[in-house]
Amino acid sequence: MTRLDRVVISDPVSAFTNASSQASAPITLKPGAYYFEFDGHQAFLFGRNPTGWKVAQFEPLLGWARESGERIARIHITVGMVPKGAPGKLDEAWARQWEQVFLLAASNGVQVLPVFDAWARWNDGSTGGAPAEWLQWKSNPHNRALGGSASHPGELLKDTECRKLWLAWAAQLVERWQALPNICAWEIFSELDLVTGANEAAALEFASQAAAVIRRADPRRRPVTASLSGMEEWPKLFASDALDIIQVHPYASDPRFKGQLDEMILGSVRARLKTYAKPVLIGESGLAAVLDAPSKQTRLVGSPAAQMGIRNAIWAAIVSGAMTGRMLWWEDGYDLYSKEDLRTPYRHAASSAAKFVADVDFSGFQPVEATLPGELFGGAIGNEKIVLGWFRDARCRAPDWAVRNITTQVVQLKLPGNNAEWRAEFYDTTDGKIMGARRVRTVSGLTTVPLPPFAGAVALKLVHLQNQSGSN
Repeated sequence: MTRLDRVVISDPVSAFTNASSQASAPITLKPGAYYFEFDGHQAFLFGRNPTGWKVAQFEPLLGWARESGERIARIHITVGMVPKGAPGKLDEAWARQWEQVFLLAASNGVQVLPVFDAWARWNDGSTGGAPAEWLQWKSNPHNRALGGSASHPGELLKDTECRKLWLAWAAQLVERWQALPNICAWEIFSELDLVTGANEAAALEFASQAAAVIRRADPRRRPVTASLSGMEEWPKLFASDALDIIQVHPYASDPRFKGQLDEMILGSVRARLKTYAKPVLIGESGLAAVLDAPSKQTRLVGSPAAQMGIRNAIWAAIVSGAMTGRMLWWEDGYDLYSKEDLRTPYRHAASSAAKFVADVDFSGFQPVEATLPGELFGGAIGNEKIVLGWFRDARCRAPDWAVRNITTQVVQLKLPGNNAEWRAEFYDTTDGKIMGARRVRTVSGLTTVPLPPFAGAVALKLVHLQNQSGSN
């Protein structure tokens, strides 16, 4: 692995471009678009949340991302490799470590979404709700007990010396990294609502200040995002100009969803698209938000049966309207901190889905109205040229995700536009291989699609026949 030293930092674009041909094909977001632009078209992108306290720990994670067709790594830069030194000052050695990780990502064709900070460093445990060993306020250099300026974590969100120093630090990072070609966006903060003493008004003010600092320091004007935990929703924050992208962090351990991560994703993404008319990024996801909780549900994350649940969630993300999918948490690296190996069984979990969408232009994609029989759950999304669908056995549910053979099922879709003739292709969601194809017609505004026999779940690709010369 190439080491980024002071000489390399003086010419970062050259270093990263030389590391990978993919580094010269940046991921961007056009104004008004709901999907990232990549390789000449709007694309649904897969990613993960890798972590580690040593650069070498990122090597297998980013290698698996490349092998699986994933393009984004959302990286918490204050987790694992933690900055040292006085508040407001840039830790040079720490920054170079992260640059080595970013370069490693570039060499694997992966773009980076740096997350500047996260809730655990700004939570003192006084309001409960998280394991004590996660909380890092006592070691946060902004803490007055360690010589910092803040007597309380919530001072970060207010007009205080603490916030001024934090913003100065973030500005230095953006100025340093803005020339790197494989940074696709900036995340101000992960899960603002979990900062001790946080409320929407304070979080909005903080995010607005931070977004302004980032945009001034980044001439490329990459998109800015910030996140809340789980399905939390602060309407004024999400609707504000501070955020170009809003996020969801779906974890199926939320008791409202009874382990059904796919249902959680499909419902939450579509609701936020409708409410805020902004691109929605699945920033984190998984079957468990708290891995070490006593609830039996949270331990499903490591069971063999759960692989079906994760696979269904990945495919549901494609048809939800989200701009990203997969984005697992414990399963994609954070299991390192619990000294388990959950990542290996899921290392290629997105491969089949990534093949399915690899050449699809998602420009103008909108959720498609679908009428399903009681035996099925799923959804569809598309435009006048191409529509993607995913449907599973309605009984394939947590905790066992039983797989049955399903036959004689028919779905009805209200497709965009006035096209009458379509080629319907059917795909196995396990390996992404085509299972068969047939012609279907739109009659009186509805397109009836008989599904082939399938086990567990099936994917559908409808292509308008005028765009398929020679189709059978």
